[in-house]
Amino acid sequence: MSCKITDGLDFDCANLLKVGGTFPDFWVGYLSELDTPFSLAQTADINAIDFGSYGGLRKFSGNKFAHSAGSELIVAAGGTKSWRHTFVAKLIADSTADDKILQDLSLGNDIFIVYQDNNRIFKILGAGSGLSVDSDVENTGQTGDSDTSDTVTLTGQELSKPLRFSLGAGYAATLAYLTSREL
Repeated sequence: MSCKITDGLDFDCANLLKVGGTFPDFWVGYLSELDTPFSLAQTADINAIDFGSYGGLRKFSGNKFAHSAGSELIVAAGGTKSWRHTFVAKLIADSTADDKILQDLSLGNDIFIVYQDNNRIFKILGAGSGLSVDSDVENTGQTGDSDTSDTVTLTGQELSKPLRFSLGAGYAATLAYLTSREL
């Protein structure tokens, strides 16, 4: 068995012009609501989300630079490797209905997240096995400038890095597509 790469990576000046962070909006979906699972082959960007009759994306909004997304290679004791996907959202719950939404979110175990980074690249976390909420912390501090948000952390183990999501027509078309899939 040969587990070798077939190509290398290039670097140019455009690679120096990248910014960190995510946009304030992201979408939550459930793998169980998909008619067709996401392809995990990574031969191209994902370009469609095929929901069943009652499925769709739920849009969440927060503050700019409030959320974070990432993946980490995990090596098990036997040498197997997987990727831990993590999404941390800082959300404001302003009502009992908002509290209920966060409580219901914590029950899911097949969640996927579609987010965009500040380079306008859309990615899907949890596309194969799904994410679940590990924690939801709501605190307030001792001073008036303390954080009053819920910090919600979702994680899951996947076979690959987060999948890229893009329509061939560019950023605006990709954003419009995601918006059209909102419930």
